[in-house]
Amino acid sequence: MTSRPWTLGHLPIPVIDAFVGEHEFLSNLWPAPTPYRGRVFSTSEHAYAAAKTDDHEVIGRIAATDDAAKARAIGRAAPLVAEWDRRKYAVMESIVEAKFRHNPDLAAKLAATRGLLLVEGNIWHDQTWGSCSCPRHRDTPGDNALGVILMAVRMRLAAGSQPPRAA
Repeated sequence: MTSRPWTLGHLPIPVIDAFVGEHEFLSNLWPAPTPYRGRVFSTSEHAYAAAKTDDHEVIGRIAATDDAAKARAIGRAAPLVAEWDRRKYAVMESIVEAKFRHNPDLAAKLAATRGLLLVEGNIWHDQTWGSCSCPRHRDTPGDNALGVILMAVRMRLAAGSQPPRAA
């Protein structure tokens, strides 16, 4: 998928509605060294999976895999840190910010999306981090938390401001 116009009243809003092709760098699965908790993970997905737990053995297994999908699966099976459901959005924001601050080439590409609505469109039923377009969800917009976080990071990078601290 590529950019397509959305409308807000009569105002057209250009949108990137999927993180594929030229926009795949926006995905957490994109290979981009991402520092978190004193380690540099191979993707932001790895860092997020590791952030879910305090189990050092599990974190080591996440860091050791080259496969972001496998890192995600390991993280999903890990014992969660206290209050994960409350903390996960702030943690994701700090990880996404770290990804772009650590990779200036990606930060420049993110900056080039200025003025575009970023929607993590998907077909795998993720209505939290994105917005699923399958027949079951087509008429119910998702929360698009990852898209919102990316747009917030984009604004902070453009303003030269510092990231918020994860709770």
